[in-house]
Amino acid sequence: MKAIVKSIAAVLTVAAVSSPALAADKEYRFVGDTQFAGFCKAVATNDVRALRVNLSRNVGRIAATEREVLRMVTAEDGLTCNGENLVDFSVKRDASDVHEFLVSRS
Repeated sequence: MKAIVKSIAAVLTVAAVSSPALAADKEYRFVGDTQFAGFCKAVATNDVRALRVNLSRNVGRIAATEREVLRMVTAEDGLTCNGENLVDFSVKRDASDVHEFLVSRS
């Protein structure tokens, strides 16, 4: 009986923790080429860790190194989120941590 109670408690804990994360995904809608939407989401959520993960995942796809990937996606004619480049989008979204990362590394 104790094992069942522990199992139910574990399931409820996982459900409670994952619900806010799933709800947060519904706040964003990606239109058009969504292949690099992770960059926009990282900026919108001010998540430097997610941005770095997207940089490393795109090594070899966009450029040879993370620094080169960052340069490509932050270029004026590079990746756009809501019609703006990543740096301008981070300012508009008040993503100060991501903005600092983008400006210091590019």
